[in-house]
Amino acid sequence: MTLPLMYPARLAGLCLLIMALLCSACSRQRESPEEQIRSLIRNAVIAAEQKDLGTMRSLVSDQYADDQGQNKRAVEGLLRVHFLRNQSVHLYTRIVSITLPQPDRGRAAVLVAMAGTPIASEADLPGLRADLHRFEIDVLREDKVWRVQRATWYRAELTDFISP
Repeated sequence: MTLPLMYPARLAGLCLLIMALLCSACSRQRESPEEQIRSLIRNAVIAAEQKDLGTMRSLVSDQYADDQGQNKRAVEGLLRVHFLRNQSVHLYTRIVSITLPQPDRGRAAVLVAMAGTPIASEADLPGLRADLHRFEIDVLREDKVWRVQRATWYRAELTDFISP
């Protein structure tokens, strides 16, 4: 029995796809917890800029609770309103610190500038009408996935972004 000519090409393509996925999974396992938390923050920024509420929802723990008494559902509502009110969302972030007080718990301090136009660097900030915030984020590893468990935010100053 002869195999159709397309079959080996499809099989090779499928093998390459499987190898790429396996390599990707292996590299994620080798990432340090700090690198994994950085990836969580990066994914949150991408999802926010794309107004991807589903991805944003998946990044927040079902155990989310903050000082304002908000739970995961309330945070989803805030995000939904923000996405509806703003035609476009552009973020510029600077991770100030990441600490790991316990193996499955982390804390990140992140400066976030939010604007309706793209922000290439902190040098763009003085010329933009951007909201500047500092987020203190507590993360929890649930089933090998880091998720936001608590967040507080404060107004930040332009000098916070420009200072080394």
